[in-house]
Amino acid sequence: MIEFKRATSAMVALTFLTACGGASWNGAPPSAGAAAAQRIATTATKLGHYNVDPSKIFVAGISSGAFEAVQMVVAHSATFKGAAVYAGGVYWCAGAGGAATALADCGGETLPTNTASYESMLVPSEAYLDAQSHLGTIDDSENLRGKPAYLWSGTLDEVVNPLEMADLNSELEHYGAKVHFDNDFPAEHGWESPDGRLGCGTLGTPYMIECTSGRTTYDSVHTWLAMFLKNLKPRNDGKLSGKLSAFDQTEFGASSNLSMATTGSVFVPSACARGARCGFVLALHGCLQEASLIGNAWVAEAGIDEWADRNDLIVVYPDTIASSAPGPVNPNACFDWWGYSSLYDSNYALKSGLQMSVLYAMVQRATGVK
Repeated sequence: MIEFKRATSAMVALTFLTACGGASWNGAPPSAGAAAAQRIATTATKLGHYNVDPSKIFVAGISSGAFEAVQMVVAHSATFKGAAVYAGGVYWCAGAGGAATALADCGGETLPTNTASYESMLVPSEAYLDAQSHLGTIDDSENLRGKPAYLWSGTLDEVVNPLEMADLNSELEHYGAKVHFDNDFPAEHGWESPDGRLGCGTLGTPYMIECTSGRTTYDSVHTWLAMFLKNLKPRNDGKLSGKLSAFDQTEFGASSNLSMATTGSVFVPSACARGARCGFVLALHGCLQEASLIGNAWVAEAGIDEWADRNDLIVVYPDTIASSAPGPVNPNACFDWWGYSSLYDSNYALKSGLQMSVLYAMVQRATGVK
């Protein structure tokens, strides 16, 4: 989420890498959770196991979290029944090229045009997906057929080129997914929600934006949850009955070697805490949206919990940390979609990917899936 300049070396590219994360940092971090009354209970506990309906397990993400969400829904297509992707891109977008390829092909701001960098990775992405599906390192790509997918790409996005999201749309349709593509809002790079503090066309921290459709405030979360769930109940705009808590990520393997924080957050509706049959959302933030930098802004302004509270959806928000040499070079706390984990993880987009494995272990604990 800082501006891209043309890098003169791979290390410089890594230092400025934001494709999936944002523009320049212009001051002090915003106050935590300014748009919502809920606060995270800060004493970390063990992530619980809940009575989750396996037909209602979903993943959503913005920017670096969006690229990671695509990796999760493709690699674990038997588990995830739907995906919401905001300003991400095709599976394995960075290929085997690491940060340099991610920078050149998948997103970032370049001079002198201030246009997000882009070179289509659609063909190699599909070839890699097909090969890995055949090898069994990811779930069978046939699972993508008929799967609902929501895509968001603002026409003004200066960080992830709208052409990249158009490629993802083509890729998902190629594998038979049912796609809803919101790509006509004059929006900058960010997660769209009625709770977003920034205007639709504003680029900046914490990358939480609010857009309108006609004269009505838009709610993109409503759009994708209506795709994923039958009989969606109204959003709770009052006090939430569920509880937002911190949980220990280290028991799943989170560490500084994977650029992951010691704690994440989980929202559990009261009915789910009592043992009701519930759904599940894995929600992944973008670069420079980690809690140590922007506090509770991502969780509070995403607008997911307000829908989850009345629709019995458990929401897990994993968290990252910034890291630098001699460990993984990830100064903007992005999720790992180019292989930075433990210096370089060539399997970053597969089931065996180091950070992917940590995230999926959280899903397994909360939902009981294998």
